[in-house]
Parts: sequence; C-alpha cells; structure tokens
Amino acid sequence: AARARSRWAASTGSPFRSTTLPLLYDPAEGGPGLARAMAELCRKASQAVAAGYGIIILSDRGVDATHAPIPSLLATAGVHHHLVREGARTKCGLLVESGDAREVHHMAMLIGFGAGAVNPYMAFESISDMIDRGVLGDIDREKALYNYIKAAGKGVLKVMSKMGISTVASYTGAQLFQ
Repeated sequence: AARARSRWAASTGSPFRSTTLPLLYDPAEGGPGLARAMAELCRKASQAVAAGYGIIILSDRGVDATHAPIPSLLATAGVHHHLVREGARTKCGLLVESGDAREVHHMAMLIGFGAGAVNPYMAFESISDMIDRGVLGDIDREKALYNYIKAAGKGVLKVMSKMGISTVASYTGAQLFQ
C-alpha cells in the first residue's frame, strides 16, 4: 500500500512526496569530513526540492561504528539556510528524525531553526524500554507515549508564548535564540 501511495504521489505531483536524507558522516575524517557531509546534505536537499519532493526528512538513524550523526540542530539550520539562499525553502517542509532531541528545549531549538516537525525516536524508544523493564510502574505504553508527546507539545508552546509568538509558522525558522 505504501508503494502504491508513493507511485500515486509521484504521478500526481503531490506536495506530500517525501524523501529521507541521512545525517551521517565518517567521524574518522574529523572536522573536514563533517564539513563535506554538510555540503553533501545541502546539495541533496536542493536536488530533492528540484525533483518535486515537498517533504524532506532529515534522519540520523543508522549510526554505527563507522557513521556518526551530524548534530540535528546543525543539519537543520544548515539545510534551512541553504534552501533560503536558493529561494527554495518555501517549496518544502523539513522534518527532523533525531536521537539527540529529547527535551523541550531541543525541540524548540529545532523548530526555531527551521524544522516543521520533530520525531524524537530515541526518547520514544527509551520510554518503551523503561516500560519493558517496569521502571514506570503500571502505566501502559500508549499512555506513556501520549503523556510524553503532550508534555513536549505544551512545553514548546510555553517557550513560544514566552517569546511573544502566537503561531508555529511565525516561530519556525525565526532563530530567536541567543
């Protein structure tokens, strides 16, 4: 079914076509390797927009002994600014799938630097692990995940309201942090 939806989106020019760009690089290359990985990430983002993808997912999944994650805030801000310079930022949404986003501040920063949505998959997996080990008592998985998502959402709204911003659209990419 997913493949059929993908073919439908491709054939109709739907703005909901998505592509996932990996946020990985070889840490053995040090700073120059990170700089090359960022340049490549920006190039791939430009290609994705030119190919008609309306949603770009920046993901750090796949970390192993030879692949380190580009910090999600660096990657998000870099891709956001690159697409702004090219005049292509309004043609796509940026979603961040990150293991390093766990707290409200992390998510607020990602949104403030260009992310339209954040998937804190490591936090979700940590909650599931705590439930499996019985650390959270008798709360079920669905309720625990719901509570985390609700708390994170309310926390981001609180950060926005303290800055005097009333809509997520005004906050996304505004870079109001010092």
